[in-house]
Amino acid sequence: MDTILNIFKSLGADITFFYQLALVIIFYFALKMSLFSKLQEVLDLRENKTTKLDGNANKKFAEAEQLSLKYKTELDKANQEAYSIVSQKRNESLTLQKKKVKEVEARLNSEVDEKRKEFMAELEVHKTNILKEADSLSSELVNKLTN
Repeated sequence: MDTILNIFKSLGADITFFYQLALVIIFYFALKMSLFSKLQEVLDLRENKTTKLDGNANKKFAEAEQLSLKYKTELDKANQEAYSIVSQKRNESLTLQKKKVKEVEARLNSEVDEKRKEFMAELEVHKTNILKEADSLSSELVNKLTN
């Protein structure tokens, strides 16, 4: 303890040093209560608004990713539904067209058969006429040859 007092004496410190030390400690606690607590509140608020928002931003980003994925799946689902509807309508249209083609084909085939029958009937009539003429020509030829 003597060494400490000798050091203080060599530095020229006297009893006012302790008064000054007491004043510094009192001012420290007074400033701590009035300024430092407010400064700490401001620093905490700043940290909450800056670094802690990073966590909120990550949460919002993850939420946006989920919404994007949901949108994409619903869009794919809507595209598949649209494709199935288009395919269904196309198939219905094709079956309807095939049905119409078959009806027209059947009608044309029946018309062709009728025309063929008419043609064959005419051909038969012409054939019988030609054969009759051939018979009459052959009998005339025989008559001319025999005469």
